[in-house]
Amino acid sequence: MTTDLKFDDGTLLRLREPEKHALASLMAGVGVHHFTFRQEVEAMTLAEGCNHVQLGGELWAEHGGGMRWLGSFTPTGVGLQLGMGRAADLSLPLTTDQVLALERERNGGKLLLIVDFRGCLPQSKKYPYMDGQAHFQVSASDWEQQIENVHRGAFFTVTVPLPIDSGPLAKAAANLLNAKRQITAGEYQDAIRETRLAIQSMRDMKVWPKDVPSRRDDQDQADRYGAMLNDLDAQADGYQQLLVRSFNQSSGPQHSDGPMGRATWIRADAVTLTGMAASLMHRLAEEISD
Repeated sequence: MTTDLKFDDGTLLRLREPEKHALASLMAGVGVHHFTFRQEVEAMTLAEGCNHVQLGGELWAEHGGGMRWLGSFTPTGVGLQLGMGRAADLSLPLTTDQVLALERERNGGKLLLIVDFRGCLPQSKKYPYMDGQAHFQVSASDWEQQIENVHRGAFFTVTVPLPIDSGPLAKAAANLLNAKRQITAGEYQDAIRETRLAIQSMRDMKVWPKDVPSRRDDQDQADRYGAMLNDLDAQADGYQQLLVRSFNQSSGPQHSDGPMGRATWIRADAVTLTGMAASLMHRLAEEISD
């Protein structure tokens, strides 16, 4: 993919994808990540006195039949020499929410991007600006490696897109997002209550069989977590059984007596139940979209 910027003074710059470097990369931050987009800039013709260009622009995602604005690149200076390519790294911040939205929209496929380039020749004796637009594709494997780099730490991370925009699962997805915020705030019982509401919404859809025998009153926390793990392997019918078990465990903070009334709810409980509910929601969303 090449993009030509032809300026009024006759300067012609050719932008192309790098051959030996990632087109797009992510460096992990705290809630905000550093996105870098590399281009090779070659001066095909140069006006007298011009030896560098300021390159910037806008980044868009191209998914779902439209363009989604992601941000503005910080302009970067690139030295110019006739016939010689120079690397230009355009960068901007991407929030965790933006990264998750991209994951949801690409749905395991290629990352589709549009870049509106803007070049400026500060030494030009004529109008110094020129724009150009180009479409880019980042392979699924390359982008997933970048996602893995963001989460390369001593923890296990799988990105689970949630259907928050619209549809029958939007309210349940909002409950899980609230649960996530409650976990961050240290309100673990409230997080589990939000998770319970999300699970109830999924159960009410009656997509998976609901006539699953279960005994609740004599079960404690360990019993119910064990039942979840036992049922997970059953797949189709097991999804509903797992949903029931998750609901039962998430109902724990509602109890004031019996084995569950004596339970202490900690962060690990909230994370486990919210994560399981999110993964079940992701599977349910696929089921109802078929």
